[in-house]
Amino acid sequence: MKKFNCIFLIVISVLVLLFTYNDDFLYKNEIMKITKIDTIKEDIEQNSLGLSEKYYTKNITGIITNGKNKGTIKSILYEESYSSVVTDKYKVGDKVILDKNSIDNLKRDFYIVLMILLFIILIYIVGEVKGLLSVLSVIINSFIFYLGLMLYFKGIDILFITVIEIISFSIISLFIAGGINKKTISAIISTVTSIILILLMLLIVVKLTNYKGITFNDLAYLTVPAVDIILPELLIGAVGAIMDVAITISSSISELIDKDKNITLKNLNKSSKEIGKDIMSTMSNVLFFTYICAGLPIFVLAIRNGFTIKNFITTNFTLELTRFLVGSIGILASIPIATFISIKIFKRGEV
Repeated sequence: MKKFNCIFLIVISVLVLLFTYNDDFLYKNEIMKITKIDTIKEDIEQNSLGLSEKYYTKNITGIITNGKNKGTIKSILYEESYSSVVTDKYKVGDKVILDKNSIDNLKRDFYIVLMILLFIILIYIVGEVKGLLSVLSVIINSFIFYLGLMLYFKGIDILFITVIEIISFSIISLFIAGGINKKTISAIISTVTSIILILLMLLIVVKLTNYKGITFNDLAYLTVPAVDIILPELLIGAVGAIMDVAITISSSISELIDKDKNITLKNLNKSSKEIGKDIMSTMSNVLFFTYICAGLPIFVLAIRNGFTIKNFITTNFTLELTRFLVGSIGILASIPIATFISIKIFKRGEV
């Protein structure tokens, strides 16, 4: 049955990809498929630090694939930089979206759909129906997140919205993933308790320090006070890791009790402590590399333009470091909390 479902998913995916690749008729702007690229000019410019970069003027020729001019050949001059920070690099066969007589953007829907379909197929191969349900939870949580933003724009306090959203994320994600059982209930209670503890800790720290030591250079584009966004951002960033730890501890304790009904509280605590040691380092590393990855482009740009690592960390990386520390503290706090709550639920109050 699983083999048949996989084949069915692959066939449907191929059909969806074929439709997406040929859906140019759905666009209001003209779509051009590139057939030829000629470099007609090449310049080298230097900045004040003596760093040089190449700039190219290219003549891009292609066929219009939609609209009243479908089938006609069109040529457009395009300015391209070597670094591609503000420009794209195109190749023959690419489809681009036109804005009058200039290239506006690459038509990316095919690549996005391809990645989504690969994700769905792989998650079904690994997790079967449960895997597909996790995709459903992501969709539902995304809608809740969007709804929260709309409520914030209506004037409702964003921290209040965030706490409600986190509780909703936890309940929906864990119930969809694990069903209605003691493990899921234990994980939900552990996650919510850990988040509330982290929130109280952050409120105390903010009250005492008033965000001293944190720079908000990366949030200069905001049109609202940065301090209104920071606490909700830190909580949402931590909730995924905390949920993962909570369900891992809860499931492990459930399995230990199922294997040995007479296992002592001492041995349960000892085993959960060892499990916690195994997952805390890996989960902290996941957070660390996630936030490092988010800041990597700015880091490379800063170092290339003469910033020292010390200057970059003190002026641009303090917020990423704060996100990592809050998430890691949440992981560490959730281990004893999940252990206590899980044992309390599974052992019926024997703690």
